[in-house]
Amino acid sequence: MKLTVLGGGGVRSAFLAKSLAYNAHRIGLKEVVFLDNSESNLAIFGEIARYVFNTIRPDIHFSLTTDPVAALKGAGFVITTLRVGGDESRIHDERVALEHNTLGQETTGAGGFAMAMRSIPAILNYCRLIEEHAAPDAILFNFTNPSGLVTEAIIKSGFKRRVYGICDAPSELIRELPSILGCDERDLQVECYGLNHFSWFTNFTVRGEDVTEKLINSPALYSHTCMQYFSRELVQQCDKQLLNEYLYYYYYREEALSAIQNAPETRGEQIARINQAMREELATLDVKANPAAAFDIWMKHYLQRENSYMQSESQQEKFNTRAPLTLQQFIEEPDTGGYAGVALDILEAVNSDTSKRIVVSLSNNGTLDFLLPDDVIEISCDLSKSGLKPVTPKHVPLAQKNMIACVKEYERLAVAAILNRDRQLAVRALMAHPLVGSWSLANKLVTAYLCDGHSQGW
Repeated sequence: MKLTVLGGGGVRSAFLAKSLAYNAHRIGLKEVVFLDNSESNLAIFGEIARYVFNTIRPDIHFSLTTDPVAALKGAGFVITTLRVGGDESRIHDERVALEHNTLGQETTGAGGFAMAMRSIPAILNYCRLIEEHAAPDAILFNFTNPSGLVTEAIIKSGFKRRVYGICDAPSELIRELPSILGCDERDLQVECYGLNHFSWFTNFTVRGEDVTEKLINSPALYSHTCMQYFSRELVQQCDKQLLNEYLYYYYYREEALSAIQNAPETRGEQIARINQAMREELATLDVKANPAAAFDIWMKHYLQRENSYMQSESQQEKFNTRAPLTLQQFIEEPDTGGYAGVALDILEAVNSDTSKRIVVSLSNNGTLDFLLPDDVIEISCDLSKSGLKPVTPKHVPLAQKNMIACVKEYERLAVAAILNRDRQLAVRALMAHPLVGSWSLANKLVTAYLCDGHSQGW
């Protein structure tokens, strides 16, 4: 089976290459192609990924290319991980929002809409190529942000293949909980529901026993996991449900905005600065001829990005930071699934007798009865040979229902606006978003974002 990664020249490509290499046997991989429209990115990050993959699985053909037709020809699995417009567009998104005194986080609120304006048209161009050149039963896994919006746009565009939206944020929190509860990860069951980057976690059980009280009353939950950004009092007011880390921008909106405005640089500017320093240092050597030295440079700069995540917004140091590894240590360290784990679980389930619970974005189809059937939601699913079965949460508090319904209305309008390149729908979309909530502000934001070079045709 052939697997193609669209956006394979990204900074995190080495993680994806490692995960695919270690799990290739689970899904019968015979060929892997990393595609990127940037030759320079492939020459740096693609080459590091190639070395990692070939060291682990030299028997599987791995290639890098800028040719989308060749990359997609006959592919049975396709993963998208694009950042259209690069760091410069992210900086523009953030600064436009901040100039209008509103949050500009890259996937949330106004910044998320601007990102979707670039991501969705690019993804749909690839979807047309997938339908023309990939295998008839090809499966698409969308990692491209904002993942929920992009996944909904793919489905509503009329794309005929199976598509799942994947985000590692829910899985990351769930993987942190067994150490708090003193249990094996396989024995813990959790229900996640909501929208991408806008979800809650509930109904925590270990071997059938409810452990919610034990979990939410553990001090370690609020210091040693992604829940470090939230207070115990807030969890109580959310009916004892845990929160996706991106909900920080809603429940602590004015604190996040103030912190970002008072920071010396936005997150996008910080990432751009780190990436530029990394590229300048990598330019001093031949990546292909010196993979270990290139990896050390890449790892040093990557950890600056990773370990400073949400630091400016929350004014907190991240608890679970990564330690530096050499290339050999990185390759030898057991793979946790991470970046591609959910996609691999779905693909493996077709030929497995085991069951597993995962979190994906897919069409609602009645799972959340207060949303429309064709709304894309983020939801826990029980995965087995018979397919994906969404888990309807036992209890969704009215407050969460109202918040989800409000953001979902924004998402519906945003997707329609981008698919139809309709300025008025775009204004209505941002007006509906709780982080904007004003016609005059939405109108100004849309005007500013339409000045971006990626919005021709509106």
